[in-house]
Amino acid sequence: MFHQSHTDAAPVTVAVATAPRQDPRRRLLDAMLETVALRGYDRTTVSRVLSSSGIQEAVFSEHFHDKRNCFLVAIDELLGNVECAAVELFREPAAWPERVRLGLRNLLDALAEHPDEARVAFVEMLGAGPAACERGRAVLALFAALMEEGRCYTPNPDQLPAQTSEAIVGGIVSIVHRRVLQGNVEELPSLHTDLTYFALLPYLDHERALAVAASH
Repeated sequence: MFHQSHTDAAPVTVAVATAPRQDPRRRLLDAMLETVALRGYDRTTVSRVLSSSGIQEAVFSEHFHDKRNCFLVAIDELLGNVECAAVELFREPAAWPERVRLGLRNLLDALAEHPDEARVAFVEMLGAGPAACERGRAVLALFAALMEEGRCYTPNPDQLPAQTSEAIVGGIVSIVHRRVLQGNVEELPSLHTDLTYFALLPYLDHERALAVAASH
């Protein structure tokens, strides 16, 4: 699952959650994500998750009520790591445009590095029922709230539509979703400059948005 840490001296890194592999709960959650990414949520069964994890059904029942419960716990932890990483990054002392640039770079790199999790978060979760969709909307709402700081960088913030940040996040998600759906997850880091420019342009002038997006 996605996890981030940040220092001024090095890029944010992303890694799989560090719970021990022998932990049966962790093995079941990982197997759920892997199976859903491979087969889709509808075709995923508890028996397939058990086969992938090497865990007995009785142990599964100790941790989860059913397939849906296991999946919801898995995506909650997955998205929770993303949320924590984003909040941590946006607490950094760097200027807001730079934090946006870094945040997008780290997210795109993480998705490319973990294609199974990307598939689950951007494709399969959408068909897993209202609770899963609501969890996804909570993440988007957080991202939109973090973008709102950009109003401090525009000379006429009152002229920006109230839904500006929401529209930016929605547009980025749509672009990423299409790449993931097409199986082109490895291409996502190459979109970093364009998506950063797209995210910053409503708040900064063209030249400044372009300069930040193109910086390394």
